[in-house]
Amino acid sequence: MANAQELENGGGVDLVLFRPAIDSKGRITVNGTEVLGHLDYAFGLILDAGIGMMPYRGFAEDDTVGGADAPRERDLVDVMVSGTFSFNLGIKNWLVLGVQLPVRLTRGAAVSALMNDGTPFYNGGTSPVRALSNEGIGDLTIHAKARLLRFDRHRKVGLAAIARLGVPTGKSTAFTGEPGVSLWPSLVLEWRPIQRLRISVEAGYRAIFKEGSEVNILGRTCPATFSLMGRSCVGGTGSAVDAVLVEEGTEIRYGDLMTFGAGLSARIASPVDLVLEAYGTQIVKHFQPEGLSVEGLLGFKFFVQENSYLIIAGGAGVPRRGIQNADYRATVGFVFEPSIGDADGDGIPDDVDQCPNDPEDFDGFEDEDGCPDPDNDRDGILDVDDLCPNDPEDFDGYEDEDGCPESNTGDRDGDGIPDDVDHCPDDPEDFDGFEDEDGCPDPDNDGDGIPDAYDLCPNDPEDIDFFEDEDGCPDPDNDRDGIPDEVDQCPDDPETYNGFEDEDGCPDEGSVILEDDQLLILDKIYFETNSAVIQRRSYAILDAIAATLRGNPQITLMEVQGHADERGNDDYNLQLTRDRAASVVEALVQRGVARDRLRSAGYGERCPIDPASNPRAWEANRRVEFKIVRTTAGPTGVTLACPAGEDLIPED
Repeated sequence: MANAQELENGGGVDLVLFRPAIDSKGRITVNGTEVLGHLDYAFGLILDAGIGMMPYRGFAEDDTVGGADAPRERDLVDVMVSGTFSFNLGIKNWLVLGVQLPVRLTRGAAVSALMNDGTPFYNGGTSPVRALSNEGIGDLTIHAKARLLRFDRHRKVGLAAIARLGVPTGKSTAFTGEPGVSLWPSLVLEWRPIQRLRISVEAGYRAIFKEGSEVNILGRTCPATFSLMGRSCVGGTGSAVDAVLVEEGTEIRYGDLMTFGAGLSARIASPVDLVLEAYGTQIVKHFQPEGLSVEGLLGFKFFVQENSYLIIAGGAGVPRRGIQNADYRATVGFVFEPSIGDADGDGIPDDVDQCPNDPEDFDGFEDEDGCPDPDNDRDGILDVDDLCPNDPEDFDGYEDEDGCPESNTGDRDGDGIPDDVDHCPDDPEDFDGFEDEDGCPDPDNDGDGIPDAYDLCPNDPEDIDFFEDEDGCPDPDNDRDGIPDEVDQCPDDPETYNGFEDEDGCPDEGSVILEDDQLLILDKIYFETNSAVIQRRSYAILDAIAATLRGNPQITLMEVQGHADERGNDDYNLQLTRDRAASVVEALVQRGVARDRLRSAGYGERCPIDPASNPRAWEANRRVEFKIVRTTAGPTGVTLACPAGEDLIPED
């Protein structure tokens, strides 16, 4: 319910939820996407009655019933009857312009109550009385609808945009109009899976450019035989009691609305459509259940002539406590669209349609005459078979069945290259990216004797060196060791890259041997005593190791391991082996090996290869090892340490 002062100052609430579709192409309230033909018009009158609106919980003003027995819940508006007149005009087969003007009658019972702040509203006065009694026009609405997608061109889907401008000619304080000017854009999507069924959904936003009243659906009221005066209830003898607090109020500020609707119509008999709809609003400022109003509607359209029809429908609020929806709804109406008609349904009125019973094919050729054009260029070849439907065949004896004229110079092979510049006018160019401008097919682009269909390198001639000569690709480095065959002394055997004569291209055994999971070195790496400094005499073996790694990029991670003999303190030996392994890694990095391919680890004296305790064993156990942890094929699975040293393995 609205504060009385706000109503006087121009607030108010529009209780009109049922709003007829703007033109003759909609369901009942949900709009459609089709439009009237050019300069076609339609008009209609829709009557509806909403019974039980604006729910209120409190005591009704009724001096015939004791206060304890007075009903606690009722509707402020008992009934609202509306008659909506509409007129529409079609423009250019894609736009509709029109107006709607409603006339409304509202009636409601007398209720005396207080807002939470004590402000009185709708004092019924003496009995019998009606607190709400109003007749008059509602808001004038000017609307436009533009068709964006047509059924016949977009897989049975239509799309339209609608804009409605509401002029506040109604009385918002009597619930029959908006508080101010309103703008209501919406989009309609329609699907026609079969000719007899149409399904529409519509969504929009109604902006109201003036603040509405605050609605209070709970409040304070007086028992029977008492009149509301300020915050008190005064009886006939002058006795006063406090107004009864039913519950704390639930205030809803009326304003902008989100609108939505969905509907379907199904042709159940030759002149009858069954229509099922749901439509509603949500008050934007009160995005809670109290601000949601929804109604469902079931009805029928009885077509009396072409597109003119009678509407009969009924429905109810879902839920029934929405602020705008009625408990029950009944509607009847008539929409008249003069029967100049459009018998073939192509959107061109029969009075200007040169083929009123044959729909225009809208193929971009003379589409305004209403006639289908099965042979646009009139060359006797139907458009469905004519590769050039708008250019007549020249019937020159060459490919006359395709419907396309050949140029003056001709193109006998149909490769798009005129015969006067085509070196092979009877053999179409193969357009393989090789000399495509000469008009000649090139079955062997590189001329190596291997047809392009089997040639893996059709533009690069095979070098015929008795190495994979059948694939059609030149092989400048047969063994793929990075050394061109012209300087490779062993062109079919790859270089081993072990730091020994790596430039000759021949495999050989040097001081480094590459195995599946490690590099074996045939020399030792020497360090200064009790130091991680590498002695100069070990530079050659380091060069060989670095060359091996550079020549084998498939090795992505190698662990350089330092090991010590049993002599000395355990912790000292562990740190010394770690330092020596790190020195080797640094030396390899200085020799061109990427650092991210290497890691170092020290295992002290935990993993001896000779368990004896003598100078020979000590010499063998002081060593550097190179374990291949990972290659481009994945982890090698190499054993990195003995059981005693497993806890020293670095995290990968």
